[in-house]
Amino acid sequence: MDQIFIFDRAKIRAELDQFVGYAQTLTAPKELSTAIQAWDTIASVAIATSLLAQANLSLGRIYREWDELFTAQRFLAQAHQDDPADPTIRSELESLNRYIADNQASVFDERARKNSDSIVSLFRIATGLKLLQMDKPAQAYPLMKSRTKIYPNAAVAKHLLTGIIITEDEKNSAIEFLEAGEWLTETQHELYAITDRGLYAFYTELAKLHVANEAYDEAAACYEQAYWLDDSSTDSLYRKLICDAQSEAWQVGLALLDWLPDELPTGIEPAEYNGAAAAICGLAYQATQDPAVGGRAVAICEVALETDGKNKEISNLLKSLRSEKSLQPHLPEAKSKRRWWHR
Repeated sequence: MDQIFIFDRAKIRAELDQFVGYAQTLTAPKELSTAIQAWDTIASVAIATSLLAQANLSLGRIYREWDELFTAQRFLAQAHQDDPADPTIRSELESLNRYIADNQASVFDERARKNSDSIVSLFRIATGLKLLQMDKPAQAYPLMKSRTKIYPNAAVAKHLLTGIIITEDEKNSAIEFLEAGEWLTETQHELYAITDRGLYAFYTELAKLHVANEAYDEAAACYEQAYWLDDSSTDSLYRKLICDAQSEAWQVGLALLDWLPDELPTGIEPAEYNGAAAAICGLAYQATQDPAVGGRAVAICEVALETDGKNKEISNLLKSLRSEKSLQPHLPEAKSKRRWWHR
């Protein structure tokens, strides 16, 4: 599956059957978090109620496999609401409800433990964001980075940080800080959910911290998640491409370079972006020896040096590319000058 396809909702809408087929292949344990994000994306673009039901059923099944029973119950109930006549959905929801009723003591003990863990996660996210406002990135970094080990992507974080019970006695300054920033919302009395706005702030700020610590792969992953949460602006993907260049992830970077518009958003530095684009094309040419990629690398290097003439890395790359025989201009052969006695 094309890396960009996963985040291009317009393309997903146009080729929905293909994307559903891709989501259905994600069945290995290590792929389930990606499957969750794929099915959530399908639910966000689908119009047919049968497909909405299929997406919610798939999410419910994964969360039941993960033993996240109340999250599973929420998605199965939504699937049943989408398609009340489907016997499979009704059967799976009834089975889960029976299991919860038959094992109330252990199930609700486990729910209380996970609820406390979720409150701790909210506290660490809030503390990290607060420390950044106080210009203390070194203290914020480990707090925020630890959450991505628990929530492997934004979809999982959104689902598991929903339906959190926080009583008035449990409410503290961290919760109030998140509420004030509209990063946490009270959906019902004493029932809270993190907002997309809150997760977007978390991923973009964590990406900056990763960059400051030269963890470019992790930064690129955070910018991906930020774009998934809010695709109204492509800023996050331009920043991801800069990180891809730093980590030499040229295959992903080249696909992204082909997809992104040439006109840069106002928040992106042209010198930094052009330098990254040139580096990615240079790496791609070294790996593939494709003259078309090499020619593109030369052109982008020339543009990059127009915006930053002192960039030695790009100057050296351009010099190296121009020395490649396959990238030399092919001049027409001159007519041979035969000596008069050969005429």
